[in-house]
Parts: sequence; C-alpha cells; structure tokens
Amino acid sequence: MTQLTYNEAFDPFHAAFRFFRLNRACDFSTAIPFDTLRILDFYLLFPFRLQNMSFVSEDRAWRKISRNYCDYAPYGELPDDNSIFSRMESFQRAAISSLVHFGALSDEAWNNNEVLYVGAEIPRSLLERCDELNTKMSDIVDILCQIRKKYPLLGRGGLKDRTGLLEYRYDSV
Repeated sequence: MTQLTYNEAFDPFHAAFRFFRLNRACDFSTAIPFDTLRILDFYLLFPFRLQNMSFVSEDRAWRKISRNYCDYAPYGELPDDNSIFSRMESFQRAAISSLVHFGALSDEAWNNNEVLYVGAEIPRSLLERCDELNTKMSDIVDILCQIRKKYPLLGRGGLKDRTGLLEYRYDSV
C-alpha cells in the first residue's frame, strides 16, 4: 500500500512563507548567513525540538516554553533532528532562489550564501497571515529573534555547535 503524506518541511513554498514570517518578526535589515536562517527556520517549524539546543544558563527557561509546543509534533515518528534538517536544505535553497527571482531577496547577497531582504512589494494578505501566526506563536518567535542576536553562527558556542545541526569544528573564526 502506498501512502502519500504532506510535510511542511519539504515544501519550498511553505519555506518561503516561513522566511517571510521570520523576517517580519526579527527584521533582518542586514545580511544574515543562510545557515543561520536555516536553523531558525527549523525551530520555527519544529518549536518542540528547541529544547534539544544547548543554551547559556540565562536562556535555559526557553526549554520550558519549547515543551509547551509538544502538541505541534506531527502524527507519527519523524527522523532525528539532523536527518530532517539535512533533508530540508534543498527545499530551503529552492525557496530562497524563488525569493531572489521574485525580487524579495538580494541576488548579490545570495551569491555569497547570505540572505538580505530588499524592498519588494509583498501582498498585504501574506503579511497579515505572517503577523497572525507570529502573534499566535509569539513566545517562540521572540526566542528565535533573541537566538539570532545572542548566538553567533560559527565556532564553539555558536549556533552550529549549540544545535548540533551543522559541523562547527572547521569553522574559521
């Protein structure tokens, strides 16, 4: 028996929507590394997995907030964090490429593996939907914005290290 299921993690259109949500909440006015956006996107999609991240002592309360989202876990078993995160990359790249083509992101920044939002006209209904969902998940969205500001991407103690989602030992810091 063949069974088809839908998972937002593997949908480039949903990834583009999540990227808009993150930008609306965190105001990415400067270029950010693509891997930083990928990590934030992963935790926006799977907020209950944020509890697996290593935090500095003052941020450990975020784990409790993450546990409140356990009901967001999809039905059925999912692979481990690294497997899902790795499989999501091609869909995230497709979403970014589409947004560059649309004119919402800088082509020059994308050539440097960075994401920079530029002033493209975004439909009002899309922005309203982003705001609606961000308000509904305001605690997680706020945490993600703080993570972006507090934790660098590279090196020991950076996002790659603290999440375990990407290799950090060979980063040039």
